[in-house]
Amino acid sequence: MDVTTRCRACSRELSEGAARCSHCRTRTVPLHRGEGRALLGVCAALARELDVDAALVRVAFVLLLFASGGMSLLLYVLLWGFTPARPGGRAPFQGPLDWIARVGSTPVDEDAPRWERRV
Repeated sequence: MDVTTRCRACSRELSEGAARCSHCRTRTVPLHRGEGRALLGVCAALARELDVDAALVRVAFVLLLFASGGMSLLLYVLLWGFTPARPGGRAPFQGPLDWIARVGSTPVDEDAPRWERRV
């Protein structure tokens, strides 16, 4: 029996192994660094997203590394930090970002007693 799913964007039926909807080209699996990793998996994830060979993306990153004077290394680290390792996983930078959001959205109670240290 063939298992089908529905596209989230256009609601068309898709086969189980489809990575993109044939009608609207929306990805059925979110961007992740999972399979095909060489170093941290960023180039493999980009190659999967762009439907090109991972070796081409790796060569482009190395060329960009020399052309940008090392600034593409920052881009690589940021892409690694914001891309989860598994389709349903959390990105490495997600924990600190959630903590900052929690701390930033904590209401301040002006009537609460304040501790003061006198010297």
